[in-house]
Amino acid sequence: MDFSIRLFTLSLVLITAVSAEEATTSADKAPVFEPITQDLSGRLAKVEKMLDNRALLDMLELLESLKTEVNSLRGDIEVQTHTVEQLKQKQRELYTDIDRRLQRLESNKSTASSSTDLEVLDSVTNQDDAATETPSGEQGLVVETDSELINNEEAIAEKKPVDPQKAEAVYQRAFKLLKESQYDQAEKAFKEFLKDYPETAFSDNAQYWLGETNYVMQKYDIAINEYQTLLNTFPDSKKVSHALLKIGYSYAELGNASDAEKTLTEVMKQYPGTTAARLADERLRKINAAKESNT
Repeated sequence: MDFSIRLFTLSLVLITAVSAEEATTSADKAPVFEPITQDLSGRLAKVEKMLDNRALLDMLELLESLKTEVNSLRGDIEVQTHTVEQLKQKQRELYTDIDRRLQRLESNKSTASSSTDLEVLDSVTNQDDAATETPSGEQGLVVETDSELINNEEAIAEKKPVDPQKAEAVYQRAFKLLKESQYDQAEKAFKEFLKDYPETAFSDNAQYWLGETNYVMQKYDIAINEYQTLLNTFPDSKKVSHALLKIGYSYAELGNASDAEKTLTEVMKQYPGTTAARLADERLRKINAAKESNT
């Protein structure tokens, strides 16, 4: 009986001790939930902050990429502009070089022809003087009125002879201004030359280069008029084909594709197999290609 009581008492003590220990353990573990929640919230906040920073970085990278692309495009534009200016300069130099070579040939021809013309003129003048010579016995029968004297003086003034060498020198001075890219002065010089020497071996060239001067200065309307003056005034000039070609070029520069095509086609029909016809064909191809790209 005593043994049973002791065993019961010992069991009761053990149960009480275990219960107390479990209670203590439960009390110690209860506050752990709150720090875990706070830690998760902090980590979540850090992740959100990192995501926000990443979005900003992506935007900055995109902005820098756009800036780099814009700078690259600006560089390309500057390079293309420089290339266009170089092409224009080469075109001007080509014009002057071609004309310089032509002038050498034409000057040789004009010198030979002018000497021949002077010889023919002298012989004809001598024959006229001999034919119109009045016998001495009939001199008293020749009577001139005042009106006839005035008409003779006007005719002599109108037929004032032109010095070919002086005309050539004036022309060369005007052409030199063009070669030196002094276009305003060259335009003025060519106009003065044509006014003072409208009918010389260099007049058609001066008229052509007057048109070229305005073309280089991008005065395309004026250039068309000057080229057309060459066609009307000097239809037999060797520069007629190129003048007609440059009329087509001028229309193209003005954006008048219809008249440009019409004029360039006329060049190809009138002057087949020539350099002007080949250049006209090339320009027509460019105009057609531009039309196709715009459609």
